[in-house]
Amino acid sequence: MKVWTRFPFIRILLPFIGGILLYSVFQLDSVFLPFWVLAPLPFIGVFLFFRGRLASYHFRWIMGAVINVQLLFTGYYLSFLENEKSHHNHFSEIQVDSQPVYNAVLLEAPQKRANSARLFLSVTRVFLDNKVYHVKGKLLAYVAKDSLVDSLTYGTEIMFSQLPDLVRKPANPGEFNYASYLSVKRVYHQVYLARGSYIITGKGKGNIFKAFALNMRARLLSTMQQYGIQGREYAVAAALLIGYDDMLDANQRREYAGAGVVHILCVSGLHVGVVFLIADYLFYFLRKRKKMVWLRPSLIILVIWTYALITGFAPSVLRASLMFSLITVGKSLNRHAHTYNTLAASAFILLVITPGMIYDLGFQLSYVAVGGIVTFQPHIQKIFAPVHVVSKYFWGLISVSVAAQLVTAPLSVYYFHQFPNYFLLANLIAIPLAGVLIYTGVLFIFFSFIPVLGKIVATLLILQIKILNNTVSFVEGLPGAVSKALYLSPISVIVVYFVVIALFLWYLQKNRRWFMAAIFFCVILAADYAFIAIGRANQQLLMVHSVNRHSAISMVSGDSQWVMCDSGLIANPQLLNYPTESFRVKAGIRHFNLIDFSATNPHNHMLGKSLVFDHGFFQFGNKRGIVLSPLVNLPEIEKTIRLDYVILTSNYKASLRMLQAYFPGATFIADASNAQWKSKKWAEEASKLRLTYYSVRESGAWVQNLNE
Repeated sequence: MKVWTRFPFIRILLPFIGGILLYSVFQLDSVFLPFWVLAPLPFIGVFLFFRGRLASYHFRWIMGAVINVQLLFTGYYLSFLENEKSHHNHFSEIQVDSQPVYNAVLLEAPQKRANSARLFLSVTRVFLDNKVYHVKGKLLAYVAKDSLVDSLTYGTEIMFSQLPDLVRKPANPGEFNYASYLSVKRVYHQVYLARGSYIITGKGKGNIFKAFALNMRARLLSTMQQYGIQGREYAVAAALLIGYDDMLDANQRREYAGAGVVHILCVSGLHVGVVFLIADYLFYFLRKRKKMVWLRPSLIILVIWTYALITGFAPSVLRASLMFSLITVGKSLNRHAHTYNTLAASAFILLVITPGMIYDLGFQLSYVAVGGIVTFQPHIQKIFAPVHVVSKYFWGLISVSVAAQLVTAPLSVYYFHQFPNYFLLANLIAIPLAGVLIYTGVLFIFFSFIPVLGKIVATLLILQIKILNNTVSFVEGLPGAVSKALYLSPISVIVVYFVVIALFLWYLQKNRRWFMAAIFFCVILAADYAFIAIGRANQQLLMVHSVNRHSAISMVSGDSQWVMCDSGLIANPQLLNYPTESFRVKAGIRHFNLIDFSATNPHNHMLGKSLVFDHGFFQFGNKRGIVLSPLVNLPEIEKTIRLDYVILTSNYKASLRMLQAYFPGATFIADASNAQWKSKKWAEEASKLRLTYYSVRESGAWVQNLNE
């Protein structure tokens, strides 16, 4: 208990987070929420009034319990307030009987792509039937690229009449859940705006401080380009120095992630720490001036937040800036608070402002990493005591990297299904280089106003980034650099952390009970793995995937997957990575095979004793079906064929009425290779004929578990 009292902000943070998580599980009626938040206050008042009588040890827990309940309800209520969709004045709550007109303001700078731009909007008004509705709600808009896109900036106000749609859920099993990702940002609707479908009605409608910050970031990015920082070097410089990662291409992200150094591309504690050290050194002379005791920490905090301003107040920078600001304030008061308290205090402040941040992967990884470094690094450091300065430095890097990987690996495997095997080698090279780069970047910011010096520093910066890029690419390209297709269930992630904590406490206290607890959690981990393995071994699935303009039908048996697909996917199998790769990892697929279902291919493909495919017909287990493509010609009706499934592809030229005569009682599935109009036409016909019909284009992948 004495140990627990040393960390008051952790005690505050935990029930508050509990309230945020509780809101995600179920939502109470908004009418009663204020009552639940205020309900504990009378109990707190009574306790304070009678504190003399209730001050004994036996009653002390009552006050703690009431405060925890208060924090729980506060976290819940703040989550409700942040989630504008649950409010009665959300734009989606308006009943639309005629054509509405939406008024919205840009919340971020446009994210430009090759043929479009992505905008995050806040809808403020809806004009409908000569009435004006003042509304709330965020919206994702994709805008066709034209001359008007260049005029869009943060705070720009636009008007459009296109009806927003709900963000679609994953179209395939295991596919990245973009709807869930956006829901963390409280965005639930999206809209596509074609050329000429919107107009700009105003400027400067956003927050003045954020507008200034984004303008500063844009100027710095422009300055980089003016000094010849281009291409891959520009993308890394923008990400590493100011947290702007929109310019990184897929290959760069893959290389840095595979090498285990993707964290250096996110402006975080390392970057803000360098700025803090520079400011601490610059204002060192003010330490001995007692009359100006607040000037030095104030100037340091000013420099830190000026850097945050330059980065456009990126979330990762806000976290680190707040943390270092709290450390600075603590030092100025001669109160060297434990890092755990500083971490918890910064997390609490950020979550009070934005409760949904708890679900942000960057937030989770950054706090887990710092917590792991603070907890484990000092003990790893003691394992070896180097004598020389250089060996001490590199051993320090190794201990920090191991501590960070120890606590972030479960989350990384859970989200990304891979592990960088050479993370130590990569970090030993990349972190010193990144440190030098940050110092050079700070010099570039200061000297960019002097052309001659700015050009010299820019040339040096380009050279350093090229060395970093080549080093990362080399490490990522080494044999066995990345372990892929790794899988941890949500339960396994939690249990792994319990194992690590129990073993660490056993190491500290040498108490056998903690070792037994670690063994117990390992048994749970093994049981969870066995349960998953049994499910994988017995799985029998038939799926029609959603691959735009293509056909892909999967048959899964145990750890094997056969995909019948069109010739376009046979020629470009990488098109199947996004819709099927995550599923293969989760399902434990080890054998992945493609089969061309072209009717011109006369060969039979066998799966054990079951015929998989023959001239359009297939059999899997006890289920039979046919894939109808333009190359399949049905003969004149002589007798009906009893099939379970009829899969329609490539706008097959036949009505459902005719197909029903061939295949009575079959389930009809139209895949994503069919045009939308064709799928809708079949849907209308199926409704009239009372047929079982499923459109993959409209509803996502069709999945049939043959074990059910």
